[in-house]
Amino acid sequence: MGNKKLVGIQNVVVEGMDWGPSVTKTILKFDEVVTRDCVSADKFKVVETKESFNWKALAEGKMENAAKHITIETQRKVLKAYTCNENGEKSLDSEYIALELNYGPEEGTPFCYDLFVGNNTICSPYDLTVSLNKKSTLKDAKGNEVDLIQVNKTINFDDAIYPQLQNVDTTLSFNGVQGHEFKYASFEPYSDGQKHPLVIWLHGAGEGGHDPHLNTLGNKVTALYGEEFQTVMKGAYILAPQCPTFWMEFDEKGSWMDNPGVDSIYLADLKQLIDTYVEAHKDIDRDRILVGGCSNGGYMTMDLIMNYPDYFAAAYPICEAYADAGIKDEQIKAIKNIPIWFIYAENDTTVPPAKYEEPTISRLQKVSKNIHTSIFKDVHDTTGLYKDKDGNAYQYMGHWSWLYFFNNECKENGINMWKWLAEQHR
Repeated sequence: MGNKKLVGIQNVVVEGMDWGPSVTKTILKFDEVVTRDCVSADKFKVVETKESFNWKALAEGKMENAAKHITIETQRKVLKAYTCNENGEKSLDSEYIALELNYGPEEGTPFCYDLFVGNNTICSPYDLTVSLNKKSTLKDAKGNEVDLIQVNKTINFDDAIYPQLQNVDTTLSFNGVQGHEFKYASFEPYSDGQKHPLVIWLHGAGEGGHDPHLNTLGNKVTALYGEEFQTVMKGAYILAPQCPTFWMEFDEKGSWMDNPGVDSIYLADLKQLIDTYVEAHKDIDRDRILVGGCSNGGYMTMDLIMNYPDYFAAAYPICEAYADAGIKDEQIKAIKNIPIWFIYAENDTTVPPAKYEEPTISRLQKVSKNIHTSIFKDVHDTTGLYKDKDGNAYQYMGHWSWLYFFNNECKENGINMWKWLAEQHR
């Protein structure tokens, strides 16, 4: 028997990686049960069709006459296939089938970055066309052969499964007295009758907007919710506010890229959000409020501590973009008692260290003994999994030094940065 068709829908699993989010698995739900033994990876074909910034036109100098955004198509390799439950966990005969997909720094992301806007968005469209390979069949519960499957190709990321965000509330929002609204993500440790630190993460320029999935997955913030970080911190609250535009915005006209080293328009409302969050969680240790972020968020970290130097126990600015030329001597003196750990890569061309971190660190080191640094030559894969065509470690942009922080690879004179962070008190 043949020519039987199964009709289905699908839902994807999205996980935060070094380079951002990846669609790592799709879960198919059919209108009939499929037998477990008939399912194998070699039977399925998956084609990804998604929105992409037109990088080729940009590189060729043809952007003026070309579309900024295009649609690209890529075949995703199916690594594993098996019957499962609705969450993608292996099971016996089932109407659900999970397909684990290959992914990497240049494959499988549902984010579309627009160079001219400076933001990531969820790709629209983002489709996965799933089919059976030639001569491949499945079997239903009665043993009938199935040689055709019809699966809805459109992916709805609102319904996607985000395993690393399982205990994170990404539905929250806050309205400040100056009229700015922030979406934000919140993680709360298990209540044990003890006081716990609050770790604040301030995202980079690409992760602004109105969807906390962008700012929790874009910079691998998921590491802060993970077992390793939470164990080191002995349970920490994680607050990840999302700026509707850019933290570096310094006037109501929307100016941000040329910030000369002045306050953010979001400064007061962001501080109000932090105060309100602390007030709402009585077991936050007010002497252990730790603030950090990368690039645009590193700028906001510096802006916060220079304006509220007595509030924070420590700061961890990463590839921070607060222009040293705008920092006054009295601001340097105001933060001399705050333990600060700077992280950056020497080959960062987006936020050149000579204009930002290096002079600020030098000025601080003259008045403080509490300044720490993790300075890297470049930013490359340290897992051994991803290599370039010559077999060398895959190179990320030099700006992406936040990867070393999230992968717990920052040290100074044998001191581990995460452990140091856990020990800081006001």
